[in-house]
This record gives sequence, structure tokens and C-alpha cells, in this order.
Amino acid sequence: MIKPQIPKGRVAVFIDAANFEISLKQCDLYVDYRKLIKDIKQYGKPVVLRYYSVVFKTEGQDRFFSFIKSRGFKIVTKDVKIIKNKKGSKKKANFDVEITFDAAVRIGEFDTLILFSGDSDFVYLISKLQKRGIKTMVISPIFRTAKELKRQVDKFIDLRNCEFAKKRPLFRGAHNSLSTAKRIYHKK
Repeated sequence: MIKPQIPKGRVAVFIDAANFEISLKQCDLYVDYRKLIKDIKQYGKPVVLRYYSVVFKTEGQDRFFSFIKSRGFKIVTKDVKIIKNKKGSKKKANFDVEITFDAAVRIGEFDTLILFSGDSDFVYLISKLQKRGIKTMVISPIFRTAKELKRQVDKFIDLRNCEFAKKRPLFRGAHNSLSTAKRIYHKK
């Protein structure tokens, strides 16, 4: 993470998992959550740690949830909503309302909000928190972050510049759908 220019205090962290995971995938990164917590502590004491995610009910997700719970995160989940229309169906699970509500009801518990999302829907929340004297920060790739959000926050950090976001290895075995061997083998 980039060194803080925001005064230390109590920190709330809200991770929009869908947005965060897509960003990581597009940047070919993975997260070292131990390092993430350490980096957050540069900004003060983490007092609210929330991870918002769809429930997939897989063993891997259960292990991951157990791991981040052990790091102090509270996990907020919901099922995927399937919206059917004439062209087919679309899966949706938006956590903007939950994140905004949780931040609003906790005003007074934190001095700095760190949001892992580049969604422009959060501009209103950020502006209201700032009026209450709360410092705000967004961590997201610059190309996945709304211009309005970048302009509004006190500090914007491009996810690709964070020490806790590590580059994925180029070759991870033939069992992996992203492996070099499979890409070459399946080329037409």
C-alpha cells in the first residue's frame, strides 16, 4: 500500500467481493490477506472489517470464509438473484445498499473508511461521510473506478500499486484453465 497521508484513527474496511474479485482477475493478481490487514493498520486500528459476497456453497469458499473470519472480518452474504428476461437470464447480487447501510449505522465508530470498489454508486455515501469529518479511501484499479468516485474520495489507490496484491504466477499447472500449456494446446 502507499504510505498514508490520512491521519491515523479508527478504520472501517468494506470489501465488495464481486467488484474486488473481478478487479483482481482482470489485473492477474491475488491477495495476501495477512499483508492486507498489516497494510490497513498503517491507517489506524481496524474496528470494522466487512466482506460482502454471494454464497456459492462450495468447500473452497467455506475455507476462504473461515480464513478471513480468523483475520477479523465479518462476512455479509446473500444468494445470487436470477433475473429472467426474453434474452435469457442474468445473475445479480449487488451489495451497494448493504455496504452503504452498514457504513451509515456505524458513523461514530470509525474515522477512516477504506472501500474496495470502484462503483460510482458509492459517491453519495462518500460525500456524506466526508461531511461528517470521516476520511475516505478507495482501492480499485484505475480503469475499473468511476471518475466521479476518484474525484470525491480523499485518497485513491490503484489496486495494482498495493503490496498486498501479488502478481499471479505465469504457469500454474496443466489442471488450471489459465495455464500456458492449455492456452497453447487449445489454440486453433
